[in-house]
Amino acid sequence: MQSSDAENAQSRRRWQDYGFIKEEVAKVLDGHPEGLTGARIAELVGITQGAMSKYLSMLKVDGIITSRKVGVAKLWKLVSQSDRAGILADKIGESDEEATFKDYAVSLLEENNRLFEADGKRVMVMPTSMLSNLYKYTKSIIGTEVHAFFYEWGKDYANEVNKLVDEVAKKTQSDFIESFLLLWKLKGWGRFEIIAMEENAIEVAWYDSILAEEVVAEKAPVDDFVAGALAAAAAHSMGGSWRVTETRCRATGAPHCLFVGTKTP
Repeated sequence: MQSSDAENAQSRRRWQDYGFIKEEVAKVLDGHPEGLTGARIAELVGITQGAMSKYLSMLKVDGIITSRKVGVAKLWKLVSQSDRAGILADKIGESDEEATFKDYAVSLLEENNRLFEADGKRVMVMPTSMLSNLYKYTKSIIGTEVHAFFYEWGKDYANEVNKLVDEVAKKTQSDFIESFLLLWKLKGWGRFEIIAMEENAIEVAWYDSILAEEVVAEKAPVDDFVAGALAAAAAHSMGGSWRVTETRCRATGAPHCLFVGTKTP
């Protein structure tokens, strides 16, 4: 009985794993380039339609899939390079049925000669005002799950720029995390301070969170992107797996944002 309960708990955790769901949906849609309805995707992946609806919205915001209407049905398909090229060329906005807000953000960054990932899927350096708009838009779709979504996106971001940060750290003879925060400061993200940094713990203060200023009166901290990025940066710098939590946030009334990280077993 205990074994069955443990297996059920493990199964629930697996289906709550955004990365796992993303892989499963991609596998299903890769075999159906014409697109599938959300109900059919849910059936093939093996989760409820309600849960799949949330994940499809997240995947669309993340630029992985797109949708189109065929009669009364909405068909979902993987975003191809030609799809993305068309989106960027047309400079379409977040209200377009075929676009995602992140695609629009990438097009704006491209227009302003900003830095973004080579394949155009993820923005590497963006203004915090744009990040706050992405946060608001995503929250309107997936609600409180926005926190986990932005945390994972922050980790992806840090993993993408670690080579650049390694070069900066080497040239300035500084710590990786110090160089990582310096990169953000140079891009207009405000002042960070490393309060403590040990083998198994880290504490970082952020005094100028524009995101927290623009997303006010929240019940929970909103800087999940930064927390996730710091977790990945700590893992790259000191090894192991890390979990970083924002324990204070200006959006909830604190004087500054505070991130506390610990190495997990």
